[in-house]
Amino acid sequence: MRQSTTEYDRVRQSDTDGAASFYSLRPPILSYTSERLDPLLVSPDAAFDQATLKLHVERYRLAAEYVRDAHVVDCACGTGYGSEMLHQAGAASVQGVDLDRGALEFARLRHAQDGITYFEADALRYVPSPTPSVWVSLETVEHLPRPDAYLAHVAEVLPAGGRFIASVPVTVSTDGNPHHLHDFSRESFRALLRKHGFTEERALEQRHPFTFGEVFGGSRGARQRDRRHGLVSWYARHPGVLYERVKLTLTKGLVNEYLTVVTVKR
Repeated sequence: MRQSTTEYDRVRQSDTDGAASFYSLRPPILSYTSERLDPLLVSPDAAFDQATLKLHVERYRLAAEYVRDAHVVDCACGTGYGSEMLHQAGAASVQGVDLDRGALEFARLRHAQDGITYFEADALRYVPSPTPSVWVSLETVEHLPRPDAYLAHVAEVLPAGGRFIASVPVTVSTDGNPHHLHDFSRESFRALLRKHGFTEERALEQRHPFTFGEVFGGSRGARQRDRRHGLVSWYARHPGVLYERVKLTLTKGLVNEYLTVVTVKR
């Protein structure tokens, strides 16, 4: 019998004391990074990473509202906790897709369920079977060399009426995160979706305020370890990004903002 999402949260995202006990009793077999967060991996002492994980879980909760009885692709599934959430929400099947072999091994060990299959594959080349009616792609597009080609591929695979659920940062992020290849605004991301025949049905806006010390100081966690180094010289080569960072900081402060969009293929 499947657990409900509520039970999943209770088991894997309990209060801080419970999380600390769970973490100490079951040490991770995979070192987590800022791109590979998981309720079973993130240290309860890493406040910034815990806050980031909470945002990821909120996005999957939104996606989970649309998957009952559906065949689902979870593209860039990482360690698989989101694929498990989608399965527990009633998906007929979930295909978790990622290029990180270590993350997929962790997924198969810790987030395996009947009805979930994990595939090591390139997002632009993966041809799912069975054909999905829901394609979930959270915090994926900004990592890809060719976002336009990726959305064209998804549009080709999904049937008319199928849902594409995707999220991206909508404040500048390529300066802080060396894995991000593109910066999107709300307008540019929505324009990309419309270009490929996706009509917006619902949106989730998220904000993640942070402090200078959480990113550049000695705080514990993956973001401090994984941030882009040599930032001054990088800004010298990318003055437009520096301008956007300064403008954002002056108008909104130190904050990351994200947009998740539920769309329907025309």
